[in-house]
Amino acid sequence: MKYILWLLWLAFIVYALFIAPGNSPGNDPVFKELLTLQSKEPWLLTVFSWLGIFPCIYACLLLRKSVKTRGGRNGKHVPAWPFVLLSFGLGAFALLPYYAWTSPSRTGAAYEADVGEHSLTAERSKTGIARVAASKLTHLVLLLLTLGLAFYAVSQGNPERYAEAFNQSSFVHIMTIDFGVLTLLSTLAIFRDARDNRRAGYWAWLGLLPLAGPLLYLLAEFEQQ
Repeated sequence: MKYILWLLWLAFIVYALFIAPGNSPGNDPVFKELLTLQSKEPWLLTVFSWLGIFPCIYACLLLRKSVKTRGGRNGKHVPAWPFVLLSFGLGAFALLPYYAWTSPSRTGAAYEADVGEHSLTAERSKTGIARVAASKLTHLVLLLLTLGLAFYAVSQGNPERYAEAFNQSSFVHIMTIDFGVLTLLSTLAIFRDARDNRRAGYWAWLGLLPLAGPLLYLLAEFEQQ
């Protein structure tokens, strides 16, 4: 899995820089409209806004526990917060390296068991960020925002205009692929989190439901005693 994630990350970068069709951001009116939230197409605004919610969801998954690091090379640990912070601007470009770097190697079985035990017994972090990330109110607010934006796009948007922007704007093209990658990556994020917390692996399938799936997973979590 580690090498697949690294290859996906590199392929995404090459595609975004050299292959993606459409106008570059500097000559792209759609990009400028989205940055100023002045786009008249609800689907464009919705997907753009969802890409702001996604990093919040990953922050909830990765930062809500007192154990905020996972095993890296040579027994070192990789903190999640720098990748989460960068994901607010870079999306999957920032998160794919984290999940690739922290993927267990063939000799990492003992590490996996160790993390599972520690995630069950470690005390909750007392930092403000961890409390917000673990709060069911945070998860509920994010879910309501997600569903509200979905209703706005479905009721007011025109998918044909989005498809046109997808082909004409490199930014829209890349952000759409980024959204898809973040959705698929959330299945891995849920699977790892469920394993570390002794929850059933089938929860990972919720990751295929964009944004709402991971939030439902978080809302269904019971406080560990």
